[in-house]
Amino acid sequence: MKKNKTLRRVPLHDIKLSGQAIKHANETLKSGWLSPGPKVAAFEKALCEMMRTRYGAAVASATAGLELVLTSIGAQPGKEVVTTPLTFVGTIEAILSAGATPVFADIDPQSLNIDPDEVFRKITHHTIAVMPVDIAGYPADYRVLKKICDTKSVPLIADAAHSVGSAYRGKPIPGHTDAAVISFHATKNLTCGEGGMVLSKHKAIIDAVRIMSRHGLTSSAYQRKKAARWDYDAMYPGYKANMSEVHAAIGLGQLSVFQSDQEKRRRLAGRYMTGLSGLTEYIELPPQEKHCRHGWHLFIIKLRLSRLRIKRDTFIEKLAGYGVECGVHYKPIFELSYYREILGETGQYLPNATYAGRRIVTLPLYPGLKMTDVNYVCECIAKVIKQYGRK
Repeated sequence: MKKNKTLRRVPLHDIKLSGQAIKHANETLKSGWLSPGPKVAAFEKALCEMMRTRYGAAVASATAGLELVLTSIGAQPGKEVVTTPLTFVGTIEAILSAGATPVFADIDPQSLNIDPDEVFRKITHHTIAVMPVDIAGYPADYRVLKKICDTKSVPLIADAAHSVGSAYRGKPIPGHTDAAVISFHATKNLTCGEGGMVLSKHKAIIDAVRIMSRHGLTSSAYQRKKAARWDYDAMYPGYKANMSEVHAAIGLGQLSVFQSDQEKRRRLAGRYMTGLSGLTEYIELPPQEKHCRHGWHLFIIKLRLSRLRIKRDTFIEKLAGYGVECGVHYKPIFELSYYREILGETGQYLPNATYAGRRIVTLPLYPGLKMTDVNYVCECIAKVIKQYGRK
């Protein structure tokens, strides 16, 4: 009797650090200086150059960065931030922690990003900022959003956690905003393991973020050591939200492979687009407009539920049966029990986000993924559709 073949496994994420990242981290560990120092400064400079912006401050996470930016521009109780309901909870945590209230504008059903027309409707005299999220690395409509924000005299703050490698009309995301906050979480296109960075053309925002991230103190321990002066002051209440030297070292090392990793992501995404092109009666593929450069942090498809005899969760289960791990980015915020309760939002007037939350599926995408893996995922999706698609 023949033995069954070992089931092929394709994980949703599988990130490997570069040799340079390990080298930089080891150098830092041997240096005896682990708090923010020269590696953090070098990483900030390198990111500002890559993202074509003047100022940057490395922080402990993108969530912390968003909170610090909002605090720096005057967020407090009674103020509102217009944002998308289809995002990671960190977006909403940052708004609430800064003391403001999130106000949801519905999304565009194709891009999954915030709909500018809905943003315009939701801005009031209480609005302190508009905060779009570039879902999966696909840029929001910044030309229209900026026009709205300029007209209403409201800052445009991008939750650009997915946006390293993205561009809108030829410019990286910070070039279209008052501030953009990127993430270096373990699964991101450029990883430090943990961490984030605030990027801005406004020096005042970055200065405030930098000082607040180190307890509101006027100087860091490294600056005091370098200057051989112990004195410091506290300008205002702050946070413990700085990036460590070790995380910055990893990020510097990962920069050495970032462009090649991005090219791999683009090629893998292209293979998905080709491999799934014959199934568009049953699924929607990610949008690709000429003026947008997709960062390909994630590859998200949308199921055409009316053409299938199964729901999204069952679709994911069937793919798992073939060894293909998928995810959902994201459940709408108003479907999470805690936020539904404290915000009183049911999604009744957010139909596009509600529908998207039922039909989005994230497929595996990372530099170590092989073309044969993508082919296999496409074949498995075709098998599931063949079995459960409506004729």
